Amino acid sequence: MMEREHSTASGVAGASSCRTDVALVFVGAIVPEKPAFQTTAFSRSGQIYQREMLEGLKRAGLPASEIVSIVPIPAYPASDRLWIGACREEIIEGAEVRLLPFLNVSPVKQIMIGFFTIIELVRWGWRNRRVPNRVVFTYNLTVPPGLFTLIGAKLIGAKSVAALCDIDVPGQTVPSSFLWRLNYWMQKQLIPLFKGHIVAADAIARDFLANRPYVRVEGGIPEKSVSFTSDVIDPGIILDRPFRIGFAGRVDETNGIPSLLEAFSLLEGGQYRLRIAGGGPLEQQVREAAATDSRIEYLGFISFSEVLQLYKNSDVLVNLRITEGLDTRYFFPGKMMEYLASGTPVITTCTGHTEEEFGDFVYLLRDETAHSLAEIIRQIAILDPDVRVKLGQKAKEYMALHKTWDAQAKKVAQFIRESVLGINAKPSTYQGGRQALEAEPQPSSTAMSSQTVINGRDSLTK
Repeated sequence: MMEREHSTASGVAGASSCRTDVALVFVGAIVPEKPAFQTTAFSRSGQIYQREMLEGLKRAGLPASEIVSIVPIPAYPASDRLWIGACREEIIEGAEVRLLPFLNVSPVKQIMIGFFTIIELVRWGWRNRRVPNRVVFTYNLTVPPGLFTLIGAKLIGAKSVAALCDIDVPGQTVPSSFLWRLNYWMQKQLIPLFKGHIVAADAIARDFLANRPYVRVEGGIPEKSVSFTSDVIDPGIILDRPFRIGFAGRVDETNGIPSLLEAFSLLEGGQYRLRIAGGGPLEQQVREAAATDSRIEYLGFISFSEVLQLYKNSDVLVNLRITEGLDTRYFFPGKMMEYLASGTPVITTCTGHTEEEFGDFVYLLRDETAHSLAEIIRQIAILDPDVRVKLGQKAKEYMALHKTWDAQAKKVAQFIRESVLGINAKPSTYQGGRQALEAEPQPSSTAMSSQTVINGRDSLTK
């Protein structure tokens, strides 16, 4: 047992090197890939982020020796399950997952999860007491509650690291209830107390971290999605079919579904098609739109391989994450990463750092209205297909080089070792509160089209 406790996996990029000086435990909401665990509170994007991050850290030589997790489920009476039992399963090879028990009634639910988190961390800390560097890595701070995770880390003398993938603003992305306002206030107080931070958006660092170093990881792309979209789309095929607009993600107001449907209604003619995949509170609205307009197809929930096929068969993908009507500055749409890696051109709002990092190979929608979206679709549809293909290819090449999960996890592993643990730390690594590793090479501003559109940074609606 002690041999397992004190050994970690191989080094970065396939180099075998046994590290015995670091132990890591992960706290989150990752569950087995079984229907019983995929409730209405289950987040596919959250599951992918956690799994890919854990597997990437393992390949980077920083594996989790244990995973403490919970089953995401709505509290009673939104769910009819009052008790969620404990169980142990292996989700990531070589790391046992402990699913915590709890009474599914708020706020007892959160308190029970918190106390059991502390107990598991103390047990893990004792088993790894001889490891000189111990890290508690938590995914978000709502459930399991960040306060208890932080207490557990301090009790065992471990460094605490938080992956902050989204922070809800009461009255904007969540109701302005007492519990949501309390949750927001608690996060504001707790976040600076963690030793290290991985953020999805720079706004989180700016508003919550008090100038502490951080690394930005907005998501990543699995190797299988890169290989699936490796073939360059033949522009000749595009000429022989209707212009296809694709969307995949949560069907809600935050993702601009009402504006997308309204914009499509403004597109006249049978040459346009709209395909929407995903579920959410606006499903009925999408179904009604599809029933009245034969050009719209609602796919509902589909498998990841089917999502990739949707990307490949589309002429343009739409990321309509709202930034003007709702306060979404602490979010970054994970689907955007898949979009960019697909090789299909992308229309996107200027959410987060999109314009700063990806602006040279997307079509920017600065005016988030249905009329502007309809107009940008019209203009893209009449472009030479070869121009669109080249723009999509440029985005795909950038993502394959910089945004695979291996590349992202390697960046996180280096951040934890150097900034959090002080192993092989370099004084020049961090500048102005932002980790230098995050500043990746930017693509050149090569012109991607004619006078109508000069690369992705020149918005068609400007």
